[in-house]
Amino acid sequence: MDVLVRPARPSDKEPLMEFLKDVWGGHDYIPAVWDQWVQDSRGKMFVVEADGVPVGMNRMRVVADGSAWLEGARVHPRYRSMGLGSMLGENSMRIAESLGISTFRLTSGSSNHAAHRQIARIRFKEIARFSVYEQARNVGRRGGETLLRDPAEALRMMKAQREYRLGRGVYWHGWAAAALYPRVVEKLVAESRVARLGDALAVVGRGGKGSGTRAEIGFLGGPPAEAAKLAASVLGRSGAEERIVFVPQRSPIIRELRKSGFRRRLSNILFERKAAKG
Repeated sequence: MDVLVRPARPSDKEPLMEFLKDVWGGHDYIPAVWDQWVQDSRGKMFVVEADGVPVGMNRMRVVADGSAWLEGARVHPRYRSMGLGSMLGENSMRIAESLGISTFRLTSGSSNHAAHRQIARIRFKEIARFSVYEQARNVGRRGGETLLRDPAEALRMMKAQREYRLGRGVYWHGWAAAALYPRVVEKLVAESRVARLGDALAVVGRGGKGSGTRAEIGFLGGPPAEAAKLAASVLGRSGAEERIVFVPQRSPIIRELRKSGFRRRLSNILFERKAAKG
């Protein structure tokens, strides 16, 4: 079998969709984002061919902290356990290293053990576990939060939170994780994306695909009751169709979110790998 990894082309869509349409019982997100991804210059999408036929894909993009985020890895069921997923991952990391990137991250569902074995083969290590909670109703009541305007104060508050330690100092945006470095926090504050209620703090964002809209809290920390109130206020007044918050597992905030009408949507593991030195 002749195998080749190359940049994706628009013409790859039809053969890949033949199996992608059945992934996760027909609920895979790739068909909805394919056209956007293949045209997006901010990311690089790759395809693996077997004897000239596209049988797998993945994508790599650079996120806010300068790390590489790997996503969308898919291989046709008939071609799994042949090392094609590893080839896609290693190719993406070689491209990232050529751009001077030394940190790579990706995520996988907590129960996707087959993916975890594949991820271990390309030497990624688990660094944190997160759950995504979704607001079940549009509350629409302001909780009294304010926007933080001082990046140093914002970073100090973040680092003081248990959730910063449990989550290994990252926040989420667009389903990707990036480290809360000082330069990153400075940009978040400048974009009016850091909200505070008492000693609780949230990094907020917007997103969505197609005609849908998503409001998200990518970092939430502080006293549990205050944090849950902050999340309910920010998301409940957003008017978005989808309203989610990322919380590290074992955070006491989770219990308060449940009391406030949030329901768990999924749980993920965050993996990381560093480039070899020298």
